[in-house]
Amino acid sequence: MRLFYQQKGIGKKSRKLQQIPFFIEEPVINLQDLLIKLVTQQVQQYNEKMVDTPLHLYFTDQQLDDAAQHGKVHFGEKKSDSFQPVDQAVSTMLQAFQDELFLVLHNEESLDSLNSPLTVQEDDVFTFIRLTMLAGRIW
Repeated sequence: MRLFYQQKGIGKKSRKLQQIPFFIEEPVINLQDLLIKLVTQQVQQYNEKMVDTPLHLYFTDQQLDDAAQHGKVHFGEKKSDSFQPVDQAVSTMLQAFQDELFLVLHNEESLDSLNSPLTVQEDDVFTFIRLTMLAGRIW
């Protein structure tokens, strides 16, 4: 089943959210199940990336313009060549959700509990909004 996710950090200059497809084969029961599948896929893709970059790396004018629209031009290289364990990433993600460090929307409906049942259909969109803490005093 093909689903989409998009992510937004509070305060980012880019207002346009890009929908990124991801695929799941097994049915999802709840939000925790979906998040574990998504994080597992992302960590596996990260670990499979090539560490070495080609000698002649270049952008076309269209690619450069697209990257500039998103506010970041990069060559897609990994910053670290270390292997990232999936179980640690899943644990960190679950703790971050419980600490309310990010918000999850399913087709513009807020999901507040990891155990709430999900009805997922083809081409549904999940939006992740990273929340930031406010600094300063309250008195």
